[in-house]
Amino acid sequence: MNRYIVDSVSNGTIVYFIIRDTSNNSIVPLPTKYLKFKKNLGRKKKTLKNIALKLTWYLNYLEDNKLTINKVLSLSAFEQQEHFTSYLHFIRAGRHTTSGKCPDNNTANDYLRSIFDFYDFVILEYDNGTALKVLRDSTFVYTNSIGLRYAKTVKTFHGYLPREEHHAKSITEDDLHTLISSARTKRDKLLLLLLEETGFRIGEILGIKYTTDIDFENKKVFVRYRETNPNGAYAKYAEERGARISNSTFDLLMIYLTDTTELRKNTDYLFVSESGPSKGKPLTLSGVNSLFERLEKRCGISGHSHMLRHYFANERRKA
Repeated sequence: MNRYIVDSVSNGTIVYFIIRDTSNNSIVPLPTKYLKFKKNLGRKKKTLKNIALKLTWYLNYLEDNKLTINKVLSLSAFEQQEHFTSYLHFIRAGRHTTSGKCPDNNTANDYLRSIFDFYDFVILEYDNGTALKVLRDSTFVYTNSIGLRYAKTVKTFHGYLPREEHHAKSITEDDLHTLISSARTKRDKLLLLLLEETGFRIGEILGIKYTTDIDFENKKVFVRYRETNPNGAYAKYAEERGARISNSTFDLLMIYLTDTTELRKNTDYLFVSESGPSKGKPLTLSGVNSLFERLEKRCGISGHSHMLRHYFANERRKA
């Protein structure tokens, strides 16, 4: 069992992430303070949770290698280079989680950047002049929109893994229509159609409230940022966006609302679970993933919600 884990405490609707030491059930002060520092900077709940996870992976790596933050700071430049390079390969090999999932080079590099940011905080907090020896100053020059040239100096690490080109997966129109045809309930068909027609993220779709986020007169749906959705879904950015839907999709929406009045009686959320222990509760991301798994078994097409977002973007480029 890993010694360091992510935990959280709540103060009303406000959630604070903490790092807990399972050996004595205590809160680990410095990384927890860093998380609060990030929250004070306006970082969103999902971002903070991701940062907390990255911290625990690194802290457990230190534990396994009999190191501490202070010991790493005291290492020579050569030793620090070896340490952080080894950590990159540790992450890349998927050894940081029990799932064994191997992130790509870009993701592994991003994890290490988060650790370097944590070290920056530690150094500023202690204010003792100690710095990571492996980070070098790099200066680049850029020109703004009115032609003024600026020079900016940043800290860089010369041991990152080679950057990999990202090729986003999309879905063909025929496969998409096959998925929609294979959906057996009005809820599932409506969910797929909204993903296709709006380009919204799945977290945004799951956060839609039929009581406040649908303009029935103009056939538009809106996504609004909320951190308190019970299904954990929310818009990625603190902004409101809207999209008009087709007449046929709007008609399906109205039929769905009529048919599921009793099912939705205890919630304002548009999409709810239709069976099981969570019946009538807001649909979750895991519920959507299960939907795509069922569709794949029925029609043989492997898909996920983000592929429909790429489909929407591709269609807009063609228009």
